[in-house]
Amino acid sequence: MGEDEDFDKLIDGIKNVDDEPDLSACESTEEAEANGLALKDQGNAALMAGHYNEAIHLYSTGLSHLPNNAIILSNRALAYIKVENYGLAIQDATHAIEADPSYPKGYYRRGSAEFALGRAKAARKDFRAVCKLRPKDRDARGKLQECDKAVREAAFAAAI
Repeated sequence: MGEDEDFDKLIDGIKNVDDEPDLSACESTEEAEANGLALKDQGNAALMAGHYNEAIHLYSTGLSHLPNNAIILSNRALAYIKVENYGLAIQDATHAIEADPSYPKGYYRRGSAEFALGRAKAARKDFRAVCKLRPKDRDARGKLQECDKAVREAAFAAAI
């Protein structure tokens, strides 16, 4: 088993300590959506103010109402990136992608976390997916170029 597979297996086995119990079954769909989206908005405000741990908590509570909401998962992944908790960021971004494979921010956040961990090949794959979903996204193309450069440099270093 390769290093990437070992890492993925480890991440899959981690329970997010910020996960709240699933409350979605105890409320109507409308209540769950209203509560979850209100908490997402509060989390966004905390994130914008630089209160990353508060944002993580608010997003986690929002996910207890809307457990498969790709936007909330992706936003919590960003908050985890901000506190340099890349493993949990990858986990949330992966769940966001599973919840909505057409949502580019899931791939972008996972790619960012992977790149921060030095996993340029995996990050490149995610940034390619972003570029496919949003061909005119300059930032994603720039990140893809950074990944390509890092992969080439690693291949060159391994060859010497």
